[in-house]
Amino acid sequence: MKKKPVLILLLIGAVFSLLGFNPGLAGFNVKVDGVKIHFNRFIVFVLPGDTIRINAEGKKSDQLVIQYSEGHLIEKMRFHWEYVAPSTKGNHELIVLHNNQPEKMVLNIFVMVPASEQKGEYLNSYHIGKYPEKLYRNNPAYEKPRGFIEVTQANEDLLISPHFRLKQFICKQQPGHWPKYMVLNPKLLIKLELLLEELNKKGIPVNTLFIMSGYRSPYYNASIGRGIYSRHIYGDAADIYVDTNHDNAIDDLNRDGKADMADAVVMRDIIDSLDKNPKYHYLIGGLGKYKKTSAHTWDIHVDTRGFKARW
Repeated sequence: MKKKPVLILLLIGAVFSLLGFNPGLAGFNVKVDGVKIHFNRFIVFVLPGDTIRINAEGKKSDQLVIQYSEGHLIEKMRFHWEYVAPSTKGNHELIVLHNNQPEKMVLNIFVMVPASEQKGEYLNSYHIGKYPEKLYRNNPAYEKPRGFIEVTQANEDLLISPHFRLKQFICKQQPGHWPKYMVLNPKLLIKLELLLEELNKKGIPVNTLFIMSGYRSPYYNASIGRGIYSRHIYGDAADIYVDTNHDNAIDDLNRDGKADMADAVVMRDIIDSLDKNPKYHYLIGGLGKYKKTSAHTWDIHVDTRGFKARW
């Protein structure tokens, strides 16, 4: 007799908890504007007044109960909701309950600052720079962002998925300047969470990743000599490594007694296998590995650009 997917997810979560790692599974899935979410905490970026669609992922008998304090909620059917985001920028929580189960999902609905508020190359004195006018190969994945996430000292520590915080992805420019602005694609978070889960399945205990480079504004990206179509400026790329002892060096992931490129390859191979899995085709993207330099340790680049790229 086959086990139900929900029970399997809960069993996996229980096993990881015993091992010291909790993957943060909600025990049920929902789709938010077509993107499947199964974590107990996740973030959705919107513009003021945007409408997002929330669907139960499963049988039509599935029922969602959604609790909220700001915005406007419309129930289309018991498994299909539409939520109109408030006009107030910043974070607004939705609590999603499923079929009266005790597990809940917290959706952080983060209202961004519209890109139209950028004046020249600046947004509120933060240097954004210029996005390319022409799409790379006419690919819509290279469209300019609709809005920017305003990061403040009050919200930088916001938990945006089970194991990642907003501050891990901010650009390295203008230290000490607040607020900061950034772009982040939630698909990148899903891919990084899956990488964490697979690392722990391999017996490598790690609760988050070191994000060496997340978002880069076009201004900052140009200042360090990177290409104008870098996926970092679109918020769906990260250069990462595992560093549980915080010594600024990649951990010995393959347990051969040393830290080197072979450890970065452990992460690369996991991401490559995810990209080959039809279940995660919507997360497919670029994947590269980088040698150690005077500035950083061995690491890998991962993104969700929508097509396969390797280097």
